Amino acid sequence: MKQEDSTQATLQLVRQLAEQALSRSAGAPLMPGNQVELLYDSADNFPAWEKAIADSQDSVFIEMYIFANDQFGWKIRDLLIQKAKTGIQVCLLYDWLGSWRAHLASFFQPLIQAGGQARAYHPPSLGGGLSLLGRNHRKMIIVDRRLLFVSGLCISSSWEGGPDMPPWRDTGLALQGPLLEPALAAFADSWAHCGEPLDGRWLTPADHQARGEAAARLIATTPSTARMMRLDLLVASFARRTLWLTDAYFMATSLYLSALKQAARDGVDVRLLVPRSSDIRWIAAVSRTQYRPLLEAGVRVYEWNGPMIHAKTAVADGRWARIGSTNLNLSSWLVNRELDIALEDDKLAGELEQRFLLDLENATEIVLRHARRKTVAEPMRRERRQRGTPKEMALSSAHSAARQAARIGDALGAVVRGGRSVESSEAPAFLSIGVALCLIAALVGYFPRLAAWPLALMLGMAGIGIALKSLGLYWRKMRKKQQSRLAAPSVEEDAPPPGKPK
Repeated sequence: MKQEDSTQATLQLVRQLAEQALSRSAGAPLMPGNQVELLYDSADNFPAWEKAIADSQDSVFIEMYIFANDQFGWKIRDLLIQKAKTGIQVCLLYDWLGSWRAHLASFFQPLIQAGGQARAYHPPSLGGGLSLLGRNHRKMIIVDRRLLFVSGLCISSSWEGGPDMPPWRDTGLALQGPLLEPALAAFADSWAHCGEPLDGRWLTPADHQARGEAAARLIATTPSTARMMRLDLLVASFARRTLWLTDAYFMATSLYLSALKQAARDGVDVRLLVPRSSDIRWIAAVSRTQYRPLLEAGVRVYEWNGPMIHAKTAVADGRWARIGSTNLNLSSWLVNRELDIALEDDKLAGELEQRFLLDLENATEIVLRHARRKTVAEPMRRERRQRGTPKEMALSSAHSAARQAARIGDALGAVVRGGRSVESSEAPAFLSIGVALCLIAALVGYFPRLAAWPLALMLGMAGIGIALKSLGLYWRKMRKKQQSRLAAPSVEEDAPPPGKPK
């Protein structure tokens, strides 16, 4: 009995340490009491968005990478215009690059004229400099400060497909509960980044009560914070049975690739589902250069057979899941504003597992030619029965814990070292990259302006931006001096004349 109590105490300590590591890495606490509904593709997400906006009575806050000037974009814009005219607080923050066509066509002017507010994130400017490289890639809608939508879908008809093209495959969720508070804070932070801050009264959720049983954390990534990257690395290290990933633009770092390979070598069922044909073609080509080392380590890679799979999801051990806007690449991890929901719930994770298996039925597995690979069994039951004597069970758990500790150590060690050894299997990838660089060098050597003009433009914008910032600092310094000079006489006037009682 004492041994069982000791085992339970050890498991509890491990859970506490894991929770602490996840919270610190994500920069977000785990908040229980949320009601979460998973939404798939435009068929689920778009009608839910429309209904929520149409029924809004208080406010609508939207932070969206693409707000397209197309049929679905018109529908949502017209709903927002109707709500703004009735006095509903409407705040729309769209990314300039993602929505540049709509921006240049003055697509949002009718909304502003109706009383709504619309701001563009990082439009081109002389003072922008290199900050223009960072985009707002979030996809978030908050209605009446009580209903939150987070997904990989944008406000665009592209997700609906067409007569001869199936809809894009994507995943989102609808949430009610305590997580609305950090969601409102995340929107307010982005909103203040582009102009006057949001009034404080809009930062309080309309309902503080628990609405469900799901525990979740909201990871609002801003440039250079790398919160989601740290969390993804930890989850890859903590996974013991399964780690199933769906990603639209997979260009992982060497550190994350190492984490996936170590997990697969340790017996974790690691699977990766990516597009075969992407809306950004060159990204799909780069992704394929990373297949071989993953496959040789035992990771199973699948390509979606449809026109596009745009989901960014992960599910581990039938317990932990992630849904949001972050792709497994440096741009999402380090440069953009992203937003994801990490769920710790058996039911929701199990539903995502079943959806992943359903997606694999419309995907083709990539295998190594003329190579024997260890097949990974179908997903195990969530609660596997331990067999054998208590001593054998203890030894098995100890070996498993040691292997997992080694994987976590490798991941943390790679963070410190900042690199890994190059494997021979990566020769084709390096050859393709080397040939591409040689071709670019030849073109630049023959046509110097190909490199000179873009470089000059980038450096010029960066220089002008830094110079303008310095002038702003000088101006602020001069204003402070003027204010101090103006304040000095008033103090002297208030002072009593010499010789008179105070």
